[in-house]
Amino acid sequence: LDSQIYLPPSPLLRGAGTMRIFINNVDGFVGKALCSDLRGALAQENRLLGTVTGDDTDGKTEMVQQMGVKRVVSRVDQEQYLKDVLSCSLIVFDLHSADIQDVESVIKHLKVAPLDHETTFVLISSVNVWARTRKQYVPLDGEDGEAGGDEDDGEAKEGKTRPQELTDADLDRRIPSPAFESWKYLETLVLSLSSKEKLRPHVIAAGILYGNGETVFNEYFQAAWLTQPTQVVMHPGTNYIPCVHVRDVARLVKVVHVRDPSTEMGKYLIAVDKARLTQAEIVQGIVNQISRKAEIPLISSDDARSEFKDVMMLDLIMEPSAPMKASSFPWWCRDGLVANLVKVAAEFCKWRNLRPIKMVMMGPPGSGAERLCSMVADRYLHADPPHFTFDQIVQDAMAAGTVAARKLTRKVNKLSKKPGAKLPLKMRTKLVHKRLMSNVCRFRGYILEGYPTTYEEAKALFTEKVLEEGEEEEAPEEEEDEVADAGAEEGEEGEEEEEAPAPAEEEDEDEEVDGKPTFQLNKAVVPEFVVALHSKAEVCKTRIFSRLATGPSNEEEFALKTAEYYKANFTQDGTPGTADFFSEVVGAQVLQIDADASNETDAFQSLRVYLESRGQFFNYLKSEEDRCRDLCLEVEHREREEDEHAQAAKAAQEAKESELRKATADYEADRRKNIADSEATHLENEVLPLRQYLMVNVVPTLSEGLAEICKEQPEDPIEYLAQYLFAHAQDIAGSLTEL
Repeated sequence: LDSQIYLPPSPLLRGAGTMRIFINNVDGFVGKALCSDLRGALAQENRLLGTVTGDDTDGKTEMVQQMGVKRVVSRVDQEQYLKDVLSCSLIVFDLHSADIQDVESVIKHLKVAPLDHETTFVLISSVNVWARTRKQYVPLDGEDGEAGGDEDDGEAKEGKTRPQELTDADLDRRIPSPAFESWKYLETLVLSLSSKEKLRPHVIAAGILYGNGETVFNEYFQAAWLTQPTQVVMHPGTNYIPCVHVRDVARLVKVVHVRDPSTEMGKYLIAVDKARLTQAEIVQGIVNQISRKAEIPLISSDDARSEFKDVMMLDLIMEPSAPMKASSFPWWCRDGLVANLVKVAAEFCKWRNLRPIKMVMMGPPGSGAERLCSMVADRYLHADPPHFTFDQIVQDAMAAGTVAARKLTRKVNKLSKKPGAKLPLKMRTKLVHKRLMSNVCRFRGYILEGYPTTYEEAKALFTEKVLEEGEEEEAPEEEEDEVADAGAEEGEEGEEEEEAPAPAEEEDEDEEVDGKPTFQLNKAVVPEFVVALHSKAEVCKTRIFSRLATGPSNEEEFALKTAEYYKANFTQDGTPGTADFFSEVVGAQVLQIDADASNETDAFQSLRVYLESRGQFFNYLKSEEDRCRDLCLEVEHREREEDEHAQAAKAAQEAKESELRKATADYEADRRKNIADSEATHLENEVLPLRQYLMVNVVPTLSEGLAEICKEQPEDPIEYLAQYLFAHAQDIAGSLTEL
C-alpha cells in the first residue's frame, strides 16, 4: 500500500455538479471539521446532510446552519433515515461520536441495498484498534546497539529504544484494546463491502485527534490556560502517541472521495502526522506554550485519574498511508502537535471562546485602583491572576537571582536615594513588555495597574517600530541579563534624564537623528480595555492615610507623585496625556470613573458592563446562577460550621460543667470522709484515759464486790454490793490520792 502513488482528483469530477454528502453527527468534534472541509470540495457548494448527537435539534439549528448543513436527518423513521443516507455520494461515519449499533445497521443495509450511483463510504476509526498489536522495539535513531525483541521480552525496552513502525500493510496484525473490540468488528464489516458494485468502502484509522478545541488533550490545554499545576506524565512517559489534527483527517476524507476513480487506493488508511512524539513531549510542549514553564511530575499510571489514561499510555509509531505521504496532500499540521502549538493553541482559544482580558487602569495615587483591579481579577482571571503593578514587576525581576537581577537591584538602590528618580524609559519598557509577553498574559490577559503613567511610557510599551525594507528585526531578548544590560547602556547620563521627568527628553530615546521612525501598535500586548479613575488630591490623601487605599507612605512622596501624575495627564498646553494615547492611537474606548462620586460597588458594576460590552467571556468563568449557588452553599456551609461550632462549644461547656460537678462531689465526699475519720480518731483518743481510769480505780474494787456477792449470795445483791463499795470507799480514795 505504501508503494501506491497518490494522484490528484480527476478533472472529470470538477464541476460535475453539487455532491450530496452525509455526515453522521455533524455537531461532533470530527463532524464539524468534516463540514468545514467538505462543504466547498471541488470548488463548489456541496449539499450536506447529517444527523446530530442525541437526535435533539433544539438549540443546534443555528449552529448547524452556520456549518452549511442543508438538512438534519432524523433517526426516528429508520426507513427514511436509510433512504437519505443512501441518496448521498459520500457517506461518512465517525466512530468517535457514533452509536455502534446505528453504524452496524447502516453498514449491513449497504451490503444488501441496491445502489443507483457511485458511492463512497468512509468509516473513521482510531489507532486504538492497534493498541495491543505485538510490536518490535528498535534502537532510537542515532543510537548504537542491537534491535530490541518483542514487547513481551522483559528487556525489550531497556536502553533507548522505540517501537518499530506499523503501516497499513500490517492490517491483519492489529489487536485492539478491550474497549475497541467493537470498532475492529465494524472496520472488518466495512472492508467486507469491497466487492459490492458502485460502492467504494474505506476505513481511516485516525491517530489521537487534536486541534479545533481539543477532546483528548483538552484537560491539559485547560489546566495550562488556567495556570493550574495539575498536569502529570504517566510512567514511563517515553511511550509514543500517534496523533493527527482533526482537519487533516477531514482532508484525507476529501482526498479519498474526489480522487480519480481509475486510481487505486488502499481500503484501509492510517491517518497520522509525521511527528513522533512521546507522552512527555506532548504534555511538556502544551505547558511550555500556554502556561508557566515547569517540569511536569512523573507518576504511576495507577495513580492517574485521567479520563483518557489508556490513550495517553499508547506506545505506537505508525506511518501515514500513501495519500498523506504524497507531496500534493494539503496538510494542516504535517509536523505534529508540538511543532504547531502556536496554531493549535490559537484554535483552542477560538473554539473554546477563550478571550484574553487585557486591561490598563490608571489614576492618581490613592484613587483606589488597586481595589477595583483586585475585584476584576478575582471575577475574571481565576486563581493566581496576572494582576501587576510596575513596582511588583521590578521586585520580581530583582528577585530572579540572575546577574541581570543583581545589576537591576544595584541600579534601583542607587536611584532610590534620589527623590523622583526613575529607571530609564527603555529599561522600564523592556521590564513590563517582557512580563506582558509571558504565556499567562498572552492567553489569559493581564491587569496592569498604575502603568503607564505618561503618554511616552504608553507609546514605548504598546507600539513597535515598523522595519524598513532590508532592515533586520532585533533579536528577541530571552534572558533577563540582556534587559539589565540594556538599562546599563543608558549609563549615568540616562539616570540623570529620568530624575526629573521630562516627556520630551524621554521621547528622544526613540527618535532617530535624521527623523522619527514609523511605529505601529504591538497587537500582542496592546490592551483592549482602559480605565481612568478620577479623584481629588485631598480625597486620595485621606484614603491613603486612612488605609482605604495604598500609596506613598508620607506626605512629601504623595505630593511628588500626585504632581507628576497631573503634570503628565492634565497639562494646560495641549500635550496629550496617557488616556489620549489609548483613545487616539489605540482606538480604545476609555472608561472614565469618578472615584469620589461613586462607591466601590457602583464602580465595579460599571466596569463589568464595560468589559462585557463586546460579549460575555466564557474563559471557564462561573455563570451568575453558579455564583449564586456557590454563594448560597458558602453561606450554608458557614452557618453549618457556626452551628457545629456552637454545638461543640455547648457540649464542651456541658462536659466542663459535668466534670466540675463531679470534681466538686468527689472533693466533698473526700472532705466528709476525712472529717469522719478525724472525729473517730479524736473519740478513740479521748476514750483511752477514761478506760485506764476505770481499770485502775473502779474495776478492781467492783470485781472484788461482785466476787463477794457470788460467795455470800445475799438476798439483796444490789444492797450488798452498795454496802461493800461504801465500806471499801477509803481504798478507792487512797488509790486516787496516790494517782
